[in-house]
Amino acid sequence: MHPVLTLSSLSAVTKVALTIASLAVMPLQAVHASTTCAAAWSAATVYNTGDVASENGINYQANWWTQGNDPATSSGGSGSGQPWTVQSSCGGSTTPPPPPPPVITPDTIGFHLLLGSGTAQDQIALTSGNYTDLILSNVIAGVMYGHLVQEYDPGIQFDKDYLYGSIFGQLLQENIATEYYVDTSTLIDPSPNQAAVMGAGQGGPYQINNYAADMVSGSYTPAGHSLINYAAIQKNIGYTMATAATQYSKPTPPSFNNKYYGPMLTAYFHYNDFVSLIVTGPGPGGWVTPWQPAYNNALANFKTLPNNFLDVLLNVAYNQGYYGGLVGSYSSLGATATAATVASVNSYSSVWGVQDTYQQYPYQVRYYLDQLYNNPIPTTSATTFATPDNHVAFSVATLEGIFSNVFQTIDYVNSSGVGTYISATQASTAFNQALTQAGVASSATLDLGNATDRAATFRVLEYAIGDLETNLGTQFNATTNSQL
Repeated sequence: MHPVLTLSSLSAVTKVALTIASLAVMPLQAVHASTTCAAAWSAATVYNTGDVASENGINYQANWWTQGNDPATSSGGSGSGQPWTVQSSCGGSTTPPPPPPPVITPDTIGFHLLLGSGTAQDQIALTSGNYTDLILSNVIAGVMYGHLVQEYDPGIQFDKDYLYGSIFGQLLQENIATEYYVDTSTLIDPSPNQAAVMGAGQGGPYQINNYAADMVSGSYTPAGHSLINYAAIQKNIGYTMATAATQYSKPTPPSFNNKYYGPMLTAYFHYNDFVSLIVTGPGPGGWVTPWQPAYNNALANFKTLPNNFLDVLLNVAYNQGYYGGLVGSYSSLGATATAATVASVNSYSSVWGVQDTYQQYPYQVRYYLDQLYNNPIPTTSATTFATPDNHVAFSVATLEGIFSNVFQTIDYVNSSGVGTYISATQASTAFNQALTQAGVASSATLDLGNATDRAATFRVLEYAIGDLETNLGTQFNATTNSQL
């Protein structure tokens, strides 16, 4: 039995896959019978959670503190990352027409949108280099995510661009105001909205919480495959084994908002989904979950199917939850997938204009990443494309420094059996070993917008993580039931 869900806790709980079947059919944008219109929306007015404003015959309810965000172009259901939700039609009006299709300008990444149903609400400007360290922290965490997946299931393949990029894509979609980030701060979200994302049950900028939840037994007490048991993140997580079972109802620990630790924490969160879908699948008492055995068959099939859609499958597990239906659907597709299936699933046409934010989510993540990588993106229709010209360029020395900063937030059990943080020297030693193995010069400059440079970046990080593991004599997915 899980605690009674409230509206304030619903988002966080569903995202750790403790959803119940009824959540799968919850309307995301309900438009009801005509009612009285609330006061007209004003760009100058501050709206708090639950406030209602009207525009063009539609009442909108604020999902959190917001000012200046036009409800007509900034509305979505719970978990959409949008500040407004359509509440009802009013004054005899009908559902508003969809806003114009998404657009992107050079040197920016547009985010917070429904593909085919609106323009990007927010943008981050890449020209100043302000976001470079934040993006690279997320990329490093994304490569760790893939490393953990392959450590558990050797030989599994996936599209590295999308799986490694999932952490950054999630930040853009789920955080309220990533555009306010400044590179002189260690905070992912330093904006006035930070209080909203760090509140009880919200899980920080990535909307993750309930690390103590044991997905095998359904308990909030740390056990089984709960993430609090992963040695690498335990010392810095912000709560103890003793307090973990009630963390879902407490304010989010400050470490979740740290730009070096937060992305890595999120990588482990997703890795837990990957493992739990396998372990939970058979269910207690012989009951088989809706995604098995298709999920296991999909993983087996993906070993011989390059550039598959594992990222889509795992992102719907995060966003909708295990029992929402999409995990089962994509698992079934993956179990028998061919190259033609991959092409069909990968197409933006499959979600273009769809109002269900659970279906949209993994493609929103991909859309943001395609902008970062200069891949063709849909514009006025799902089949009309433009190619961005974005460049996140950095020196290898910069990458090394960020790699070191990230791994200094991670811990391991040393040869004396003591839990301790990884040192800067240990991180840099592994990184420089990796440069030789990857054939990348220490004086090189790399650009995530260039496919060759991006592959080289991934290669260096893959080697560096493996070398660090070997040098430390540990595995990063090591578990313990003891407090480090």
